[in-house]
Amino acid sequence: MQDVLGVAQRLPSTSHVFAQVNRLLDDPNTDLDAISELVKMDPVLSFRVLQLANSAIYGFRTACSDLSEALARLGFTEINRLVGLIATKNLCTSFLSVYGLSSEVFWDDSMRSALACEWLSQRHAYGDGRTAYTAGLLRSMGKVVIQRILVDRPVAWRSYVDASGGLPLLAWETEVFGLTNTEAAGVLMEKWKLPAELVHAVKTHCESEGAAPLPHLLRLGASVAAQLDAALPGEAIYWAEHDAIRDHLEIDDELLQACASEVEIGFQRVKHALKG
Repeated sequence: MQDVLGVAQRLPSTSHVFAQVNRLLDDPNTDLDAISELVKMDPVLSFRVLQLANSAIYGFRTACSDLSEALARLGFTEINRLVGLIATKNLCTSFLSVYGLSSEVFWDDSMRSALACEWLSQRHAYGDGRTAYTAGLLRSMGKVVIQRILVDRPVAWRSYVDASGGLPLLAWETEVFGLTNTEAAGVLMEKWKLPAELVHAVKTHCESEGAAPLPHLLRLGASVAAQLDAALPGEAIYWAEHDAIRDHLEIDDELLQACASEVEIGFQRVKHALKG
């Protein structure tokens, strides 16, 4: 745990801002000024929020050069979305050699998972699109944490791709490191004081059980992301059997296909805007 907390101190500032924005948005008394002041603390984040606020994604009739005005136009839900996608983009900027995973594939999967979770949450009684979106964005964050821990250690290790022998990812991580990426993410999210429901979902979504809907929604969202591209190394087994989850959430194949279609449209729109 101390290794994880040590890594937390060295993560990009946008990650910490995103966690703080989430906490503020959970407070019904939060006003826009508080969020604006928080975002302004990170110049890179401020620039990217302005850039995306002026992009074709939102289609405002007049350009906006003031961050506070841009945030006011966007509203709380979109602020969370933008800060989250920028933070996730900045979280992983190099190849994750432990997992044989490029930064681009990492972000693509995180973004698709987030969009899928948000979409599915609106078709289910759970209904909290913001929390579902955040769960999708953060579901693989622990992989970055484990990568950074190992890079800091003067010990030999081999990547999952080279050394797993076909073991599912979580089993391999437990055997080799004594810690799974979902557990590492949970430690970090608790450090950031994110809601317990969100922490639990990220920690358990690969093997979700019980009545709580969010872990199951996250598992389905991740499976949609895998369907659109390819499952991340070692994760295909977790998305292969989800009939019971679909039945539990009352989400059928037709809805999942509609979700995949809408997610890919939204994903390509965001990706294009980020290149601008």
